[in-house]
Amino acid sequence: MMFRVLQVKAYPSVAAHMLHDLEGVTKTSSTEPTLILIDIAGCDMEEKKDEEDSTMNEGEAGVAIAHAKRLVESGVQASDIGIITPYAAQVVLLKMLRSKEGKLKDVEISTVDGFQGREKEAIIISMVRSNSKKEVGFLSDRRRMNVAVTRARRQCCLVCDTETVTGDKFLKRLIEYFEEHGEYLSASEYGNE
Repeated sequence: MMFRVLQVKAYPSVAAHMLHDLEGVTKTSSTEPTLILIDIAGCDMEEKKDEEDSTMNEGEAGVAIAHAKRLVESGVQASDIGIITPYAAQVVLLKMLRSKEGKLKDVEISTVDGFQGREKEAIIISMVRSNSKKEVGFLSDRRRMNVAVTRARRQCCLVCDTETVTGDKFLKRLIEYFEEHGEYLSASEYGNE
């Protein structure tokens, strides 16, 4: 079986669009990169199951919300930010955390499928999976992941456990692309924001 990764390229006229080009947005370490990889590996943020057997990751949800907060503090409109995840339990958790942050009330949180056909200036993708068996579940669905990363107009931020997700060939190539072309951060840099 031949393995191919879909090469996603921005149309030349929009390739240079940056978050900090938006009116009222300051150029900061959070708004400058177009691709950001926030790695939760080694940060003690394991996945859990909810009552419906959906997967969630509290530590990763906190990091996704912290990044959204940094964007809003840099002047990005909350309504221009979307947080998407493949797991329903993670959506519930993210919405609960968002409710504690008044300035984030207009950040849209949804499943990847619920976001299909729509875009935001900044997209934060919470991949959730973090386990020693390197099980990625339906993150291995290439179409779903392609939908996720193509929702962003100016910044795509991937929050994941690289040790877990790189067990999958397709996701490994995606992570390598973000590492090569984007900003790499450890979740530990988000501390207790």
